[in-house]
Amino acid sequence: MQRLGDLVGSEVVMSLVHPILEQPENITVTKLTGVEDSGIWIEGRDLANTLHESKQMAIIPKMPLFFVPFSQIAWIVAGADYPSLSESNLGV
Repeated sequence: MQRLGDLVGSEVVMSLVHPILEQPENITVTKLTGVEDSGIWIEGRDLANTLHESKQMAIIPKMPLFFVPFSQIAWIVAGADYPSLSESNLGV
């Protein structure tokens, strides 16, 4: 069984639930950069892109990171290190 901490440094797909905006889901693809007892740290790519555009900078010195409490995470998906095979497409 894989642990969340094993995914640090990997790309993950996750659904964030925002309690104030009452959005059913907000799905994002990002890099998991850290895991703590109360939540996770993820890259803030959208904020980085906004900074690039608004400041007209090709490079910003540091990637923004966001802390997301576990209470605001609906689910996280990661990929296993092996292929998924379709039995019907393989004629099995």
